[in-house]
Amino acid sequence: MSDFPDLYAFVLQLYPLERDVTLRAQGHGAQALFLDLVRQVDPVTSERLHADAASKPYTVALLPGRRRDRVELRVSLLQSELFQTFVHALLRQMPGEAPLRLGQASLQLGDVIGTPAPKGHPWAGYSAFSELAMRAEATHTLQLEFATPTAIGQGSRPDGRQRLGILPDPALVFPSLARRWNELAPASVQLDAAAVREAAGDTLITRYHSESAEINLGKGPQKGFVGMVSYELPLDPSQARLIALLSDAALFLGVGMKTTRGMGLCRRRI
Repeated sequence: MSDFPDLYAFVLQLYPLERDVTLRAQGHGAQALFLDLVRQVDPVTSERLHADAASKPYTVALLPGRRRDRVELRVSLLQSELFQTFVHALLRQMPGEAPLRLGQASLQLGDVIGTPAPKGHPWAGYSAFSELAMRAEATHTLQLEFATPTAIGQGSRPDGRQRLGILPDPALVFPSLARRWNELAPASVQLDAAAVREAAGDTLITRYHSESAEINLGKGPQKGFVGMVSYELPLDPSQARLIALLSDAALFLGVGMKTTRGMGLCRRRI
């Protein structure tokens, strides 16, 4: 690739140190594990990542389909300066170090996968905002996999409660990705929000296998949707290219709310 990466996706394979331990899919536990890993080498960065922000520069999720003897933690980094800190933290996880914790389970770090399939892992990879923007190509159809519960904010109700969309509506999915892109990408590759909304409005769902699901975020379950969704893209090549770009970026950015706590894990299926 021509540009230095500023987008990374890692899969950490973790093994429980106790037998017969139950590994639960807790979004807040996955986030706590990641922040503790960073804290061991850089407490200031860990605190910054934990602090409230309009758009946090990372995502964390537990991959579904876990084995009883292993859990896979998927972490994406959305700023290039986080890479060195994260790799340093991983190198510290040598035998004899304090174990990592996921809820009540103590875990030992195994393999760390940072390259995509077929030689690596389908949820791993690296790129750059500028590289994605340069290489995006118009296509007629594409498919997205929503692997963990996904919900997209739609403003607030009159009583102050948040309104959430829990369907893979293109008018929600792609503007959500574009907002996240614009919050984190360099100025040179910012997207026109109105153009994204127009392109999303001309994008259709052609096939889907989706269902509602829940994830524990600590204060109770959060509803969302999971599944496979095929989209028919606009006939206009520039609009189709825009939707394809955001679909490629979904691997790193995630979709919707609480992507730092296990929600919104998404990728384009090739």
